[in-house]
Amino acid sequence: MKRRDAIKNILLASASTLFITGCSEANVVELIRNNKILLDNSHKDYLFKISESFLPIADLKEKVGNPVDFIMTMINDCHSPKEVASFANGFEQYKMLMEQSKLKIKSAKEDQVIPVVQKILEETEQIQEDIVFFINKTKNLSVKHLVSSEYYMSEYLDYSLIPKEPFDGCAETQK
Repeated sequence: MKRRDAIKNILLASASTLFITGCSEANVVELIRNNKILLDNSHKDYLFKISESFLPIADLKEKVGNPVDFIMTMINDCHSPKEVASFANGFEQYKMLMEQSKLKIKSAKEDQVIPVVQKILEETEQIQEDIVFFINKTKNLSVKHLVSSEYYMSEYLDYSLIPKEPFDGCAETQK
């Protein structure tokens, strides 16, 4: 291969890499395919941080699993296309809300994030239904993910698939 061709190919590859990374922060609504939201890794990380602010269980992540996978499975499989679109719009509005109040969130501690968000929502003249839907679904599904996990059921609820000793499967019932 000639040097000029090699340099030209390197420059094209560099330019395309810069272009792709510059456009990597896609709008969540643009990630909807066939009425399902297909999040990229940056959006998954961001959704994990949001979930973590509602239910701080980062130390149990290995035992419980990633709540983002659960949340997205429930949103994509158990909700109507209208609700999926509302979730995506709410996610995008939440991102914009955090960008507008970045100084307030950075100055707040982790346990103060929710009051800051509530204060900002109260200050806005009109409450967007999509962001409320997004916040409620994320919070509720984060909690549901925790309480339906094997770790929570076996450690806190003392749940077992096999009944304990006093169980008698052949006991007669009274008529």
